[in-house]
Amino acid sequence: MKKLRRSWIDLDHAVLHSAPLIWQDWLSYPLSLTQYIEKRTQKSVSIQVLTDKNQLVLNDEQDLFTRSFRRCRVREVYLCVDSIPVVFARSILPTSSCAGINRDLLQVGNKPLGDVLFKNGQAPILLRQVTEIPRIGFGRRTLYQLRGHPILITEFFLPALLDKIIQ
Repeated sequence: MKKLRRSWIDLDHAVLHSAPLIWQDWLSYPLSLTQYIEKRTQKSVSIQVLTDKNQLVLNDEQDLFTRSFRRCRVREVYLCVDSIPVVFARSILPTSSCAGINRDLLQVGNKPLGDVLFKNGQAPILLRQVTEIPRIGFGRRTLYQLRGHPILITEFFLPALLDKIIQ
């Protein structure tokens, strides 16, 4: 796991174009990943919630936030097409980011987080990093700002995704 935590690279033009062409749009897509999967596969995406609870975050995740916190809500899901996982997603939702105007984050259940995040258009991206893990695939993590509060979403594109894409 330590290697994974050290392998994240800030996404810029040179990094993006060093990735295989098939992954470049996926790594840089700025809107709802769920909607993009549905567009590219021409199928509905279902969400399989693996965990959704308050817990500690990894140090490298904490380092991306400007404010320190001990615990937060961590939500891990699979995005599935035809009941097959195509993306693993891990969301870090600090308590302060889920209160007040953002309290709808607490009721997302088995719906895509993007339904809340992109409800009123594009959520500002504060930072995007990418990685490649052998035998797993490419991943990206994005620090978004939702109504003034930070939310970190990490997504790994699983090998089955390429099988589902309509060319």
